[in-house]
Amino acid sequence: MEDNVKTKIQENKFFYGAIVLVIFIIILTIVGFKNGYRFQENFMVGKMGVMSLEIPLAQTNIFIDDSKKVTTSKEGELVEISLSPREHTVIVSRDGYFPWKKDFVMGSGGNIKFSPVFVSSSPSGVIITKNDPEFWKIRNKIITNILPTKETPRVSEDGSAKLWIEDNAVIVEVASTTKTVIQPDPVIRNLYFYKGRSDVVIFSVSSAIYAIEVNKEGTQNFLPIYKGINPSFIGDDLNNIYVLDGETLMQVVI
Repeated sequence: MEDNVKTKIQENKFFYGAIVLVIFIIILTIVGFKNGYRFQENFMVGKMGVMSLEIPLAQTNIFIDDSKKVTTSKEGELVEISLSPREHTVIVSRDGYFPWKKDFVMGSGGNIKFSPVFVSSSPSGVIITKNDPEFWKIRNKIITNILPTKETPRVSEDGSAKLWIEDNAVIVEVASTTKTVIQPDPVIRNLYFYKGRSDVVIFSVSSAIYAIEVNKEGTQNFLPIYKGINPSFIGDDLNNIYVLDGETLMQVVI
């Protein structure tokens, strides 16, 4: 009889102990969740991080891991999204522009900032005729345009980066660290920083003009700006370039 009672008490101890442990785990999980902690892909616990996006255009859609999260309502909006500490994909899209994509890993308690590149999928511009007093001046500037070299690089508007061509490779230097952005087979004709940025360059090669991100991590976005026959260009201002394609001279919006 006494042995049966002892056995019953022992079983009850394990039972109640298990209940207490489960309740403790549930409480710990709830508290952790409220404080921004999540399970990572390796089943370790990590804290939620924040991804920030600088979005210049209103009505821009932001998708995280194929799910729509935000549509911006104003120009120059800073969007901040809390994300669990693991791999993610962000896609930024807007009508009339090529989509921008980036794969990345959010670290525990991390803070990642992105500045998506917006390139029109239907470029617009105006043709500059020979009757325009600026025609020959602009045309000659494009024809005589010299590619930047390591000795005479182009410098980004904020002064943080240098840009040049070396063996037909696009090279960018930031804080004494050089990166090879791209090295195509066709000869590059022209090369500038894109819209005053230090993290995107614009170049002409073969039958097109492209914008490409300096950073290759995640997805290196490579976007066509203009397609023609054999275009060359020079920068005009932050929103336009002058393009010479054959004998046609244009001011193209970028």
